[in-house]
Amino acid sequence: MRQMLFNNEDFYKQYLDYKSNVITDKNHPFHIMFNKEIPNKIQNELEKRQMKNLDRIDIKASTGNGKISESIWIAFLDQLLTKNQKTNKTTTQKGLYIVILFANNGKDFYLSIGLGTENLSLKKIKYEADVWRERLKPQLMNSPNLKGFEIGDFYLGESDRPKKYAAGSLVFKRYNIDTFNQYEFLKDIYNLNDFFYDFIFEIYSNPDLHMDTKINKSIKRKRIIHRDVYKQLREERAKRNEETGRIAEKFVYDMEVEQLKAAGQEQLAKKVNWLAETEDGHGFDIKSYYPDGKEKLIEVKGSKLAHQDFPFFLSEQERMVAEEEKEAYVITLVESVGTQQMKVVKEIQNPLEKDNLLLKPTQYSCRIRVD
Repeated sequence: MRQMLFNNEDFYKQYLDYKSNVITDKNHPFHIMFNKEIPNKIQNELEKRQMKNLDRIDIKASTGNGKISESIWIAFLDQLLTKNQKTNKTTTQKGLYIVILFANNGKDFYLSIGLGTENLSLKKIKYEADVWRERLKPQLMNSPNLKGFEIGDFYLGESDRPKKYAAGSLVFKRYNIDTFNQYEFLKDIYNLNDFFYDFIFEIYSNPDLHMDTKINKSIKRKRIIHRDVYKQLREERAKRNEETGRIAEKFVYDMEVEQLKAAGQEQLAKKVNWLAETEDGHGFDIKSYYPDGKEKLIEVKGSKLAHQDFPFFLSEQERMVAEEEKEAYVITLVESVGTQQMKVVKEIQNPLEKDNLLLKPTQYSCRIRVD
């Protein structure tokens, strides 16, 4: 049986009484409810829903330290992404995390992906958040699971910290204590968490992904990831990319077969070969055909996200085969992989011709000269 996180009316009344004290009181009913009871209930409900990576997420709440904060919060801190290497504890001061931010009126609150920007100025926070927001905009337009989420500013309070929280919010959904549905709210947390990890592995933790910004060099800051953290992220990303790739390849393979059948080319449809299912090293994934019988060598690039510019990587082997095969070589881009919205967004024939692709080298092969 599903349990209520809290009584909406009691929450607001107790909050006002708690806030009137100015100084945090650990024995106050609201402090106990907000810092302990609600996080525990959220944990239990999300366990029932088998939320992704919950076993490594610390659900922490804060009403302030000493003085009651103008904006209280409940954060979902992934131990890999938010752990302070010195204290070995998760913290809201670094990384990315999902967070519930309450406004100072005690009624409005926001489910958000927040930046750990404790030691940055408000100006730097806004610049950094804008970079990631640009990458998030296509998701809000294409993902039904993010319905109701927005990108932009919202109000938490007048002091510096609430302003930083709001400025560091990458995407958010607004609620009101009087009207929100607690079961739908838990579903929103679950869905946002699913998207959160797609974003982490495909974009945020990818050091080679080029992101154009207009940020002044004096304001930009490097995204530093601890070596051990990056190693684990890289391993997880490789596993996810392999799974995503296989789903996208199967989708394109089936589509090629059906298109040839629809064109009356049953024999060609039987010859379509998903090479990458059993072999690697061809420089493409699927050998198919055009209805006129010409070969179509398809390299599939898949993403769980939706994109405006669809960034992807091309191996040297793939580049060489594309250069050699020219018109026969096709890069097929598939977005929203694994969802009902999965679709081919573009087929790039002869990708190395003229300006079909914007290529940017990310690695160099080096060796010393022996005299």
